[in-house]
Amino acid sequence: MDRARLAEFLRSRREALQPEDVGLPRGQRRRTGGLRREEVAVLSDMSIDYYNRLEQKRGPHPSEQMLAALARGLRLSLEERDHLFQLGGYAVPQRGRRADHVNPGMMRIMDGLDGAAAQVVSHVGETLRQTRLAVALLGDDSVQHAAYTRDGSGSQAAELAEALLARSPEFAGLWRGHPVSGPYCAPKRLLHPQVGLLELHCQMLVDPDQSQSLVVYTATPGSESYDRLELLSVVGAATSR
Repeated sequence: MDRARLAEFLRSRREALQPEDVGLPRGQRRRTGGLRREEVAVLSDMSIDYYNRLEQKRGPHPSEQMLAALARGLRLSLEERDHLFQLGGYAVPQRGRRADHVNPGMMRIMDGLDGAAAQVVSHVGETLRQTRLAVALLGDDSVQHAAYTRDGSGSQAAELAEALLARSPEFAGLWRGHPVSGPYCAPKRLLHPQVGLLELHCQMLVDPDQSQSLVVYTATPGSESYDRLELLSVVGAATSR
């Protein structure tokens, strides 16, 4: 681990990232550009003290999970993420089998969709990131037969499918039907226990470089589903606190 260079790299990326890049208000009291340390800590789901110590060259040796969280919080590109891992003393994550790093463009779009039901999913259907409304609305992760067939045994798709088959009878029933979905995102009818029936339309933005998709669910304005989705955004936000 190169503690000094790791601290310098974190500081340089923090100072280069603007509040608008991550969906935060600039505010009138902000005297300098870039993000504050506490903002990076919140975006990376870690304590402010932990992040402060990393930038001050006196922190603990961060785990791979912590570095991955920092890469997401700082909106690093894949190349920057790889560099961060090397500074932390780890081998570069294999890109072929790990598609869990949401790229900065997807992250910026997600930051502007906090009030919508949106999620970023991998090529195997695994949820990588989602808004609070999506957490309240959508179900468990899934995996596609097409990804399993394409990637083969020992792949991320195979590992995820085997884990879900072992613990979820519902998933096993769906799996026996050999679901193979394409780029078309079909409308959904969901019966939510708090707000009732929701008829939703789906839009999908595909990132071909990393085999990830941004999926957004909306309802027709003026419909009952639209009003219920609005209600769920309030209910979901309240229950997540």
